[in-house]
This record gives sequence, structure tokens and C-alpha cells, in this order.
Amino acid sequence: MQITGTSSQINDYINQSAKVEETEAMYQVKLMKMQQESSAVVGDILQDTAEISQEALNKCLAELK
Repeated sequence: MQITGTSSQINDYINQSAKVEETEAMYQVKLMKMQQESSAVVGDILQDTAEISQEALNKCLAELK
């Protein structure tokens, strides 16, 4: 790819390209953090559900005795 223009225009183009890449990288990091947070929430929900299910089973068994 050939870039033509004044040195100022070329520098502006390079700076703009760098900012685009930086923004894309920051967006990817944000998405990864959101995914980690979502996974943590899902894990908490599954654990709570398992505990509630165990408590319900224990109560049911106690009533049957």
C-alpha cells in the first residue's frame, strides 16, 4: 500500500490508524472482561441453584420420614 500526501497528512493517517488499532484492542479487552464477569455470575447462579435444590431435597426427605 502506498501512502501519498504531505508529511503532515501522512502523520495524521498513521496516527489515525494507530488510534483505530488501539480502540479495537481496548474493545477486545472489554469484551473479555465482560465474558469473565458473565461466567462468574453464571457460576454463582448454578451454585445457588444446586444449594437450593439440595435444601429442598433434604426437606422433602425429612417430611417423608
